[in-house]
Amino acid sequence: MPRTPWEGYGRFCPLARALDVIGERWTLVIVQELQKRAMRYGELQGRLPGIGTSALSDRLRKLETAGVVERRAGAVGGGVRYGLTERGRALEPALAALREWGVQFLVDPSADGGSEHRFDVRYVEGAERIPDGDFELTVAGEPAAFAFSGGALTQHPGPAPAPELTIDTDASFMRRWARGDADWDGGRADGSVRVAGSEASWTHWLAASGYLLRYPPDPERADGE
Repeated sequence: MPRTPWEGYGRFCPLARALDVIGERWTLVIVQELQKRAMRYGELQGRLPGIGTSALSDRLRKLETAGVVERRAGAVGGGVRYGLTERGRALEPALAALREWGVQFLVDPSADGGSEHRFDVRYVEGAERIPDGDFELTVAGEPAAFAFSGGALTQHPGPAPAPELTIDTDASFMRRWARGDADWDGGRADGSVRVAGSEASWTHWLAASGYLLRYPPDPERADGE
């Protein structure tokens, strides 16, 4: 029996209508990437490993039609860039609230009933140069082990057997970080993030967890997300 094409929730409800526009797979992640800066199609695709060309084209087209994204002419020879419209930027508070809500599932791999999670970090420019490594992140006394290898970060509950770096913080910092009101280096500076390990291992962790835009970081450009 052929599938019926999805035409939305069909509910006279603001939440349902919002999800009709931005609730499809990849759509909100695209919007979040464009919050950072306007991007060319290829740049955006590089930040979204795993998305197919047809899926990205389809989501951008729908976001343009809905007035969330617009095309902007770049410099001569620079091609077209995609950027958020005023309607798109109005999603920022909602995305910040979703990140704050979702961080509980990010720090605790068992929060959704799973025992392991794997994250694709190939969107970091130069990810192929990030060395393998093991880390431990403890939030409010609950440790989680992280192992990076081949562009992927794997997370397990419990302490890491031999981490090169341990990070200890609390739920308040993680919520602020998720909202975009704090960053890792600022947390170290104010004491809300405590680290045991070398500075090289700290940079290694920031890259392996996908926080840096490129590896090794370029000191002349901003690297944090």
